[in-house]
Amino acid sequence: MIEVRRLRREDVPDVLAISLVELGEDYLDEDDFLDAIDAEGQFCNVAVMDGRPVGFAICQVFGPEGEEEFLHLPDCPERDQVLSMGRIGLLDSVSVSDSAKGHGIGSVMCSRCVDDMREMGCDMVCAMAWKSVTGVTNIAGILRKMGLEETVAVQGYWNTMVDSPEGHHCPVCGAPCKCYGVFWKRLL
Repeated sequence: MIEVRRLRREDVPDVLAISLVELGEDYLDEDDFLDAIDAEGQFCNVAVMDGRPVGFAICQVFGPEGEEEFLHLPDCPERDQVLSMGRIGLLDSVSVSDSAKGHGIGSVMCSRCVDDMREMGCDMVCAMAWKSVTGVTNIAGILRKMGLEETVAVQGYWNTMVDSPEGHHCPVCGAPCKCYGVFWKRLL
């Protein structure tokens, strides 16, 4: 059975290990997870199976002024729409351990996140999904099931999201990352 609950301090080593394998060595660190426990406008849901975290979803909730910090969209109609919203919920970093994939864990976790965002008064839920240079979008199936629409794609997007002079150390293509960030959205 899958339990979805908020991240606890004792979960951090497990979710950090998942992140390192699934998202790369420079994308999230221990402080990112600790911040998600206590920060206003941010939360992290954890999927637990057999008493152990097997997935996580860090989410941000912000107003239009947070677009630059959290999304970095190019000048496009999608950016204009985000800027017109009152509150935006972002599925910021979602990952499931390789050994637990295929059990619906990502869908259950993301659905819970959207419910939480709705309760927090969000007008829109969105995600920047990773689309590898091989053309595979990591979370496309889950986002489609949740009613999100794929919109603009930005090649090299993940290099802007890390503090590394050589760019993001992508688990697929190395540094700098040549993969895409794909913006998905749904009005609530």
